[in-house]
Amino acid sequence: MEHIDDVGADMGHPEHECETAGTLVFVAHYGAPGVGQAWTCTTCGTAWSRVGGAFWPADQGVHILDPRDVE
Repeated sequence: MEHIDDVGADMGHPEHECETAGTLVFVAHYGAPGVGQAWTCTTCGTAWSRVGGAFWPADQGVHILDPRDVE
């Protein structure tokens, strides 16, 4: 999976780095607080997931948990 630092226009994402630009706003928690968070870029509308202390493009599915992930 590509991390935010590897995301670029060639992957269909905007050329700016949403996290670095400070344009992400919190949307909701995934599961219990502390498991993961949904964020959206106010500039381009790209959906992001914050899982494991890092931001990932939501379309990569890093935020989709398996029951074993929360045992």
